[in-house]
Amino acid sequence: MAYNQMTRNLLLTIARCPEISKCLEGNNNHPCRTIIGLQGSTSITDHQLPEPWSGEIDKAPILFISSNPSIGEDEIFPTGNWESEKIYDYFHHRFGGGKEEWIVNGTKSLRKDRSYGRATMFWAGVKSRAKELLERDPVPGVDYALTELVHCKSKQELGVSEALDHCVSLYLTKVLAASNAKVLVGLGNLAKDVLYSEFGLVGDKKLYGPLPILGTQRMVVLLPHPNARKARSFEKILSENELNLLRSFVNQ
Repeated sequence: MAYNQMTRNLLLTIARCPEISKCLEGNNNHPCRTIIGLQGSTSITDHQLPEPWSGEIDKAPILFISSNPSIGEDEIFPTGNWESEKIYDYFHHRFGGGKEEWIVNGTKSLRKDRSYGRATMFWAGVKSRAKELLERDPVPGVDYALTELVHCKSKQELGVSEALDHCVSLYLTKVLAASNAKVLVGLGNLAKDVLYSEFGLVGDKKLYGPLPILGTQRMVVLLPHPNARKARSFEKILSENELNLLRSFVNQ
């Protein structure tokens, strides 16, 4: 399967993050200690790996950025004993085009019993936002990809605040440099705060740009988390003129 070697190397670097071993070896002062310790792993072999991104990040015109991935205990998910090629296939082709159908319909993950679970609300919400922006049914993983500020998995964002600055400093710029996205969509307050800081955004707007970000002209949109109990669509958050501008930009 053809791939961009630099993108593949970055994906595997994040998935096999060396900070995991430091924490598992007993570094109690490490900022990632809490989030890595949540799984109760004794070695990286049985540890669910960090998620670098999901989808073809080097092609997708939309990149959704959220706080961190959640642990799904019954899903098939890479651990430290997986081979590198399988790890790459899982994340880069998670929504389709890989050696297995890891996710179907952009919303349902492959479980350990080889069935597919219920639709994940987060993935369904992201897919709806992509459809709204593109004004057509999107191809998950091709029209949009997903990444996080903290790549390790947890529940209810446990350990995220402690690990945030360290993980962002290690990987965010590299992930965005690998991304072909014209539109970066920050989901939730944590993403908003980090994108404000990283890109020097000012004011209380929801749409910024086009801005030169890592050599690419991009627009930045700030939306509530897909699971938030409030208005969270582009149509509700942006003005009609802003939404038309954003649609024109992503489709040009």
